[in-house]
Amino acid sequence: MRVLFVTGIFPPDLGGPARYVPAIAGELQARGHDIVTVVTLSDRLDHDDGVYSFPVLRLPRATSRPLRVLRTTWTIWRNAIGADVAYLNGLVMEGIVAAKLIARRRTVIKVVGDLIWERARNARATALDLDGFQAARLPIRWRFLRWLQGWYTARADLVIVPSEYLGSIVRGWGVDAGKIRVIPNAVPLPPAADATPPAFDLVTVARLVPWKGIGALIEIAAANGWSLRIVGDGPLLAELQRTAAASGGNISFAGQVSPERVCAEIRSARIFVLNSSYEGLPHIVLEAKAAGVPVIAAAASGTREVMHHDVDGLLVPVGDNPALVAAIRHLLTNDADRARLRDAGCRQIETEYRYAALADATEMALGGAR
Repeated sequence: MRVLFVTGIFPPDLGGPARYVPAIAGELQARGHDIVTVVTLSDRLDHDDGVYSFPVLRLPRATSRPLRVLRTTWTIWRNAIGADVAYLNGLVMEGIVAAKLIARRRTVIKVVGDLIWERARNARATALDLDGFQAARLPIRWRFLRWLQGWYTARADLVIVPSEYLGSIVRGWGVDAGKIRVIPNAVPLPPAADATPPAFDLVTVARLVPWKGIGALIEIAAANGWSLRIVGDGPLLAELQRTAAASGGNISFAGQVSPERVCAEIRSARIFVLNSSYEGLPHIVLEAKAAGVPVIAAAASGTREVMHHDVDGLLVPVGDNPALVAAIRHLLTNDADRARLRDAGCRQIETEYRYAALADATEMALGGAR
């Protein structure tokens, strides 16, 4: 099977797709499949991609959008001609036009969220949650973009989603249920932790965007005298830094770190907290469990599919700050429960989120299972 990968982000970019694409491309290649290339956007074009066993074709991200769309579409089409299947992890509209409609190749999309809702939230054009956004009567621009996303997603031969929740969202876009395949995320177990004691009470790793609830977490930590490590970057960075400074709390920002550094940052605290009001399926929760750190998370959408309350972590209602405070205080003062949830989280990763199972299911979905 000859596979063309298309993605909007790729190392050194951070984020789930940036880690996922090189990992699954390398695994498929190890299984005997031919990776035609990985087409991606990049801030710089001079990266040493010789570290990968497959070709990487980078296009400049900092280009006017019309020119970038044309260049990306042409590049995907040119490479799709030599592929059996195009696997779109980003740049989906361009990929559908180039690989499916022009090159007539089997095309599979991975959907990890609602891009149009995220754009609207980041632009402060809506305060709606993801579910409310789906059917709301929006300004014409956002209604058109919402329709367009459904139109091009429905053109794919198959749509992979990491959770049942996201599957229901994609069905709402008009995509046939028979085209949707749920393949949960997976993470490899990292090396054993060293004996260094944690430096912080709490850590969170996230893009700094409105629905991640970082501002509320800062205020909670400061009000209770808990130290908090925030790992990540995003449009709210400056605003959150001001909030942290005004709080007077022990709040530190790691900024954007390399994928290899994420595990160490998670292990720098006694508890990992995800205070997000929306998640398709939180890859970072799996990473925190694999790292051996107990997890507290808001019970949002796809998060509920990877967390079982008081079994492998603690869930609190979305936006319920008193419940979040109580859960944090309980784990910080209860060594036995921290150890119990830590061990259960690790076992869950070993049994339910094995990378080999993800690779098997993805290989079959792309049409290359032997």
